[in-house]
Amino acid sequence: MVISNELLPSRKRRIAAIDVGTNSVHLLVAEVDDLNNIQIIETAKDQIRLGEALDERLLLDADALTKAASTLRRLREIADAHNAVVRAVGTHALREAKNGREFCARLFKRCGVNVEIISGNEEARLVSLGVEYGLPISAQPTLIADIGGGSTEFWAGQWGEERFSTSLKLGAVRLTKKYIQSDPVNDADLESLKTYILTRLQPVLAEICKVGFENAVGTSGTAKAIKAVALGLQDKAMPESLHGAYLSSAEVTLVKNAIEGARSLKERKSLPNMDPKRADILLAGVLVLDTITRLGEIEKWTLSLTGLREGIVLDSLTRSHQWLRGDPSDIRWRSVRSLGRKFEVDEVHAWHITTLALSLFDQLSTRHGLDISWREYLRSAAYTHECGRYLSYTGYHKHGFYLLRNSDLGGFTTHEQDFIASIVRYHRKRLPKENDEVFCDFEAKDQKAVDVCASLLRLAVSLDRGRKGKIQDVRVVDEGRKICLHLHLRGSNHDIGLELYQTGLEKEHFERMFDVTLQLESSER
Repeated sequence: MVISNELLPSRKRRIAAIDVGTNSVHLLVAEVDDLNNIQIIETAKDQIRLGEALDERLLLDADALTKAASTLRRLREIADAHNAVVRAVGTHALREAKNGREFCARLFKRCGVNVEIISGNEEARLVSLGVEYGLPISAQPTLIADIGGGSTEFWAGQWGEERFSTSLKLGAVRLTKKYIQSDPVNDADLESLKTYILTRLQPVLAEICKVGFENAVGTSGTAKAIKAVALGLQDKAMPESLHGAYLSSAEVTLVKNAIEGARSLKERKSLPNMDPKRADILLAGVLVLDTITRLGEIEKWTLSLTGLREGIVLDSLTRSHQWLRGDPSDIRWRSVRSLGRKFEVDEVHAWHITTLALSLFDQLSTRHGLDISWREYLRSAAYTHECGRYLSYTGYHKHGFYLLRNSDLGGFTTHEQDFIASIVRYHRKRLPKENDEVFCDFEAKDQKAVDVCASLLRLAVSLDRGRKGKIQDVRVVDEGRKICLHLHLRGSNHDIGLELYQTGLEKEHFERMFDVTLQLESSER
């Protein structure tokens, strides 16, 4: 029998986190209570090696689509059996694929799972959430390294505050595919691999050491596999769980030397406790970990079996505006504010436009029917609507579109960034067309939502055309076939002729969007 979420004890929810990685696809089904306690109900995985499916043109083919769809369909069925809300994210392989977004759209059509492609920095943030949940590390300056199939993520911080974060294209599958050309591995390939890893890691570890850390955490199948082999090489028993176990620098060196010495795949598979499914890629993985260990002068790693998937669960709770402390969108809003400062937006004007836009969104909610997530996208777009001026005033809405699509906005997926960027793109000048770049890839309902949000932003910007905040706020009176906007002025003797003229230019689009007649009235506050 499927148990409905409504029948569960109060304030409990089931979430299924799916991680579509370069090496494997993982599922974690968890039940979370109002104290953020996560009870894992079920896990599953399938090694589909999307990274290996990327061809020389960085495209994923039909075979990869079939394999991924079959796996996701099976994992979705497991999630459905537990009546869990599914959230799936795609990492390095899908970031790298030139057809990654199209691939995800086709996946959705085949199996009903919406895979959100996340940036490397967003992946690092989600990993840090999961690690901090599973290990008592918040009080210590901590470095977290996650060596995946396609990339390695670094996060350094304390008390949940990020001090450094980056993602490097140093994944075990990616490096193996690029450098290991023979079996047994020859000296030339091995030296090329070592040199490449060193040159990529040196500047990053230099920055991390400047930030400083007292504790180092390794979270990934790579770190776990290295510890397992280390125990085997020392004739030590495997504990029931490796979560919280230590991996010393000496053990990393021990495993590196053993794997380097076992040049053939057959020899590597014969090493004690070696996972045969990782034997081909663990050489690259241990070389990355060994180089980080040496450059960072790390004496020991703490292993974490919580990471990305637990981070997805916790982050999903913030997105549903439940359970977590503080502002549920705090991470996202901080990243938007940071981007605004980076591109030198006029913050006073940005705040005012944001206030007006959200006021219109809230008061017209029964008209547009958009869910709360679109309020978040509109808020972000309103605050950053002028960021493109950093490049040039001419066509700044188009520059803003580019900057927002290609910046790291913590807490947002690449698809969500496309929504925000598109709202900015259409907040002035011409309206969207169905064949426009990016806009044409949205589903019809999302195209409509972008158009609605852009319309509200256009109106909000018009109401402060003179950039002096003359119109303090606006009250919407919905009279059925007519909407009246009561404009409350900040004080007396304000000439709002410019604002009324600009708003008049947006009147026709607004009326067509909401199928009403728009009327404006003003009064002193």
